[in-house]
Amino acid sequence: MASLGDELFIVNFSSKQQVEVYRASTFTLRRFLVVPGLSLGGSCDLAVCERNSCLYVPDWFTNTVHRVELSGGNEVMKWSVERNPVGLSVNGDDHLIVVSRRERKLQVFTTHGTLLRNIQLQAGIDNPQNAVQLANGQLIITNSSHVSK
Repeated sequence: MASLGDELFIVNFSSKQQVEVYRASTFTLRRFLVVPGLSLGGSCDLAVCERNSCLYVPDWFTNTVHRVELSGGNEVMKWSVERNPVGLSVNGDDHLIVVSRRERKLQVFTTHGTLLRNIQLQAGIDNPQNAVQLANGQLIITNSSHVSK
């Protein structure tokens, strides 16, 4: 889920290729955003950039990020990222941070998909989930440990 102004964006896990948009104040369904090529169940996070007026949707199965324009015609573009993108966030420079669980990496992209930085995570961060960049440039990374029997 992500929000911008009075809108909430929610991935519909039962329907391929769409994001539901709700009015936040009433939780009333307003519209659907179609994301061509999005895999069913392939998205686990969303991020919104107010300045660029766009929504980012990762696809775990195709290792891509989809960028949906929120003003105008809802144009969609996509680009490749490292394997298993799970967490997205937008930093203070309006760049997209993508967490790759499988590769244990962070990737920083411009709003149109140009790779700016690859950051290999340190040992011990085995299941990264999300990352947020603070104003001072430091990163906070959430990590989930799974125990298998």
